[in-house]
Amino acid sequence: MLLKDLLSLPIYANAAVVAGREGMSNTVQSITIMDAPDIIHYLKPQELLLTTGYAMKDHPEALLSLVTSMAGVGCAGLAIKTKRFFSEVPPEVVKRADELQFPIIELSLEQSLGDIWSHSLSHILEKRTDELNYALTTHRQFSQMIMQGKTTQDIIEELSLLISSPVLLIDAHAELLCHSSGLTELQCRDFLPSLQERIAPNRDSAVAAASVIQPIMTFQLEGYVVALIDQSHAHYSLSKHAMEQAANVIGLELMKRQAVKERSRRYKNEFFSDFVDGLISSEQELTHRIKYYNLMNHPSYVSVVMKRDTSYDTAGVSNAIEADGRFLSERDRHYNVLKTEFSKLDQRFVLFTKNDYFCALIALQRGIDVKEGKGSKFMEQMRQIVDTLHRVHGIPISIGIGNPVPQLPDIPLSYKEAVEALQTGYDARKRQFVQPYRAKNFNNLLRMIPKEELKEYYEDTFKDLLQIDGKERSDLLKTLSTFYETHCQLAETAKQLFVHRNTVTYRLDKCERLTGRDLRDPVESLRFRTAFSMESIVHSD
Repeated sequence: MLLKDLLSLPIYANAAVVAGREGMSNTVQSITIMDAPDIIHYLKPQELLLTTGYAMKDHPEALLSLVTSMAGVGCAGLAIKTKRFFSEVPPEVVKRADELQFPIIELSLEQSLGDIWSHSLSHILEKRTDELNYALTTHRQFSQMIMQGKTTQDIIEELSLLISSPVLLIDAHAELLCHSSGLTELQCRDFLPSLQERIAPNRDSAVAAASVIQPIMTFQLEGYVVALIDQSHAHYSLSKHAMEQAANVIGLELMKRQAVKERSRRYKNEFFSDFVDGLISSEQELTHRIKYYNLMNHPSYVSVVMKRDTSYDTAGVSNAIEADGRFLSERDRHYNVLKTEFSKLDQRFVLFTKNDYFCALIALQRGIDVKEGKGSKFMEQMRQIVDTLHRVHGIPISIGIGNPVPQLPDIPLSYKEAVEALQTGYDARKRQFVQPYRAKNFNNLLRMIPKEELKEYYEDTFKDLLQIDGKERSDLLKTLSTFYETHCQLAETAKQLFVHRNTVTYRLDKCERLTGRDLRDPVESLRFRTAFSMESIVHSD
């Protein structure tokens, strides 16, 4: 209860507040009597101290230190009998208490400290019992409403009636979800900006000017119940209890919905994971499930695979997040954001998770081009999703896109291509990219071989030719490369190099002597062509 309410009891009739009047709204949870010199070590926050000041009668400066320390601890106030060992509270103590907004109450000699303590504590316990009964009653009332199928809006309306104040329900980002009928939409919108500032610094229950904010918790912060009341409200304490119970019941309802949603999502994830892995052999089951998600009879389908960039290169951080339970809530947030962004494509899709990936199967409308290029609207939309997720939501994500397929049973192929495209982007050290699938060319295949082996093959092919320094080596290699590019035609080789045919013949003979290989042999020709393809890889850093 509040200190000012406690002092309204008859036993405090002759008591007087001599300092710290601005702290009269302090909450009193307990009362203690003590006159020990080291009293401060035994005091607790929101505790009112009753004392005669005997321990400080010969040391008035100790009272100043006590008041300062009690304010630091968060005590509710100090009640002292000043006519026994103190004629009055010293002026410097009054000044300090006023500065700290710490109440000092001068008690009358007519009542003993024991009587004051007994009456006060009985009243506090009685008050607390009433509050607990009220909390249980309101919790039961809100719980019954949920069991009867009432909505969150109904709970907000009932809470507003109970506390006789307007009530808002907002999400964790202070976006309005619903409000009681005592408020208009415009009034709520005007109030939200200041409310966003108040909840930003902390996530605990907070009291702000003209409002009480009660968080709604499940395994994460879901939002807040906000009542437009202040501490001068006649039933302020009971209102806070009612808000707390409403928040608890709404939190339990959200957990129930989350569990149902999670079960449905897990069922969907398992099915589509088996589908893209090629484990669904029953055509009847495939048709039934795909029809449920309205993916039947579309011109073509494409798989899109997404992954958060930080999870790719900071596995230790991801494991730490998963270990303390935050990983699931973050992953759920990413899923919801991606679902919202893909809903803007105006294409039928199914979003599911598989291992570290977020996967989307998109049923394309006729005429949609997913190939990379300036005219590809689909590719531009994918880039906008990557940009929005990073710029607005702080989620660095990359996307791999498979080739479109005309039939549903071919979707696993498109999925594998999307995964491969995503990995190709990461192999190239890209971040926040959109990578369509491209079939591997010869150089891509070469890059899959360890560089040391490529270098050994390259040096063994050209042998002593690589030992020549300067322009001569360059001319010999250029002549040999052009010779194979012109399909071993001497005249065309000489023409492209702007040299005489005899010069080409001389250079090629020298290449044969240095390498010990027949340049026109088909096997050796393939070896030289392969070695020339390796050249850029071997010489790269």
